[in-house]
Amino acid sequence: MTADFFDRQTRAWWQTVRLLVMFALAVTVIILAIYLLVALAAVSIEPRRPTAQAGPTLWRPALFIGVMLGTTLVISVGSLYKIRDLSGSGEHVALLLGGRPVNPQTTNLAERRLLNVAEEMALASGIPVPAVYVLPQEPGINAFAAGHQPGDAVVAVSAGCLTYLTREELQGVIGHEFSHIVNGDMRLNLRLLGVVFGILIVALIGFYVIRLAGLIWTRANKGTQAAAGVFIFGLALVILGYLGVLLGRLIKSAVARQREFLADASSVQFTRNPSGITGALKKIGGLAARSRIRNGHAEEISHMFFGDAFAGSFFNLFATHPPLEQRIRAFEPEFDGHFPTVQPLAVTDSGAEEPSRADRSAAFATTELGAASTTLRTFMALEAGNTPQQIGRPQVKHLCQAGQTMAGIPQRLLDAAREPLVAQGLVYALLLSRDDEATRAGQLQLLQSQIAPSLCQEAQQLVATTQSLPVAARLSLVDLAIPALRKSSRQQYEHFRQVVETLVNADGKVDLYEYCLRTVLFSYLDFPFGLKRAPVIRYRTVRAVAQPATLVLSMLAHVGQSRPDDVQRAFQVGVQHLRQHATLVPRQNCTLRTFDVALASLAQVSPKVKRKVISAVTACIAADGKVTREESELLRAIAAVLGCPMPPMAAATNGN
Repeated sequence: MTADFFDRQTRAWWQTVRLLVMFALAVTVIILAIYLLVALAAVSIEPRRPTAQAGPTLWRPALFIGVMLGTTLVISVGSLYKIRDLSGSGEHVALLLGGRPVNPQTTNLAERRLLNVAEEMALASGIPVPAVYVLPQEPGINAFAAGHQPGDAVVAVSAGCLTYLTREELQGVIGHEFSHIVNGDMRLNLRLLGVVFGILIVALIGFYVIRLAGLIWTRANKGTQAAAGVFIFGLALVILGYLGVLLGRLIKSAVARQREFLADASSVQFTRNPSGITGALKKIGGLAARSRIRNGHAEEISHMFFGDAFAGSFFNLFATHPPLEQRIRAFEPEFDGHFPTVQPLAVTDSGAEEPSRADRSAAFATTELGAASTTLRTFMALEAGNTPQQIGRPQVKHLCQAGQTMAGIPQRLLDAAREPLVAQGLVYALLLSRDDEATRAGQLQLLQSQIAPSLCQEAQQLVATTQSLPVAARLSLVDLAIPALRKSSRQQYEHFRQVVETLVNADGKVDLYEYCLRTVLFSYLDFPFGLKRAPVIRYRTVRAVAQPATLVLSMLAHVGQSRPDDVQRAFQVGVQHLRQHATLVPRQNCTLRTFDVALASLAQVSPKVKRKVISAVTACIAADGKVTREESELLRAIAAVLGCPMPPMAAATNGN
């Protein structure tokens, strides 16, 4: 049975533990080696004792403790520094590699195609759209994803991807990178960077010690035993440091290779088109530049690339990727090892390469789910039990749904979502009341007093268009706006966040739509702006979170059902998946505030428990074979807070 999202999250956690154990072993070896060097030096400079006295000993507890603490401190500080240096967002990594952000309003057809593919795949995966970068100085075919959370993720492709890949092949590559985003590989990749850099610090200190030996030699008129001793010690540190770095590279290789096969398989499952990813891999084999990356920082993140960044070089001894032939034969067993001659492709606006909005909508209409796009009755009744298996594993039907959603959004709103300042106005417009004119007038007055007149005018101009959209499309606009909103400064974001809270609470109450939009928005943006830390695992059993899980199921049952008997039945259907005894919480105790607190607790459960929670939630919703708009809104909020990338069909609405 193929591992689902929660199994992969558990595996990623164990890989992190394994990484830490291997890191600790490497540090232990370095400590022992450094201690041996220092102890030998101490013995050599000690005055000789009379023969009757005991000879010098290498075991010196005080010295060992000092070396252990000093070495551990240096390596740990180096690792933490590197991890913290990369903690802002994946954009730091992209810039380090010489990347430039793709302008959302670009007229370059190849870049426009890249943005469309990334946006559609993000909506299909149930995650916010990542920032998209291009490495303009890299003629090879390669790509990577970087970041700590989906909300701060970046996808970068080389110039060669734009030059040589068709849309299907580009989808295969981007689908591979999205697998790394949704399965937690990005965090592990950045930790690997920190581990190797921390060990490298030992070698860097060795270089400084060697320089110190040169100074001692010069000041002592080129003749001192101390200078020679310092030089030897520094040289030993350099050797030890680089041996540690080689060990770190072996660790990277061991951890990365297995995940590359998994990401390839996920990409094929996503697009249902093996020729996409195999076509890209074959073109790598047939291209003179292959997948090589020339930037000087490429070695640091070699394990993060789609293809081997050092193909054909000395670094292949520590290859982080399986051979191309092996990856291709995983989907084409008959592949003969022959790579085609690769020629640049001309991307035109004729529609041959990039489907129009109408084409994407028509394509969806011909799919098996197209006729059922306005209702989820059949889908949820059949798929509720399989929802945990679909999380983190989007399929072609979800990609079609995402294409239809984007095709149904007016171009004016899509453009607004892609512009940093205008995106704020778009969010404000999405929060203005649809049904209550008095509330909307009050919200507009608050806006006029808190934001610039030009931005307020922009929001007012967008209101009419946004309010004609169904809820699902409005929430998709929030996902599309995430990259633009992330370009704000922290001060700008904090002000934006405050204005959002003001609009939500303008009428003294918070409805489900407002709650969902606010929750999704803040869940993805608070982390990259440093206002929230990634949740840590605190609970590993359902029993430990029985109370918040019960409240969440009670809330869903009350929202989705009107008759008391139906409420109780839906609740019990959900509770069965938790395998716990629970009592329905009365409606008056199920408020959005208590619901919020309950979700915060559930966000801290282990992947194994999270799977049971999601199963219970979707079973509760599907108990009557249909999905209300309110249920879908709450489901979207639950998925965002729990960090579960839920494909759009499981969180779509059946109306406005």
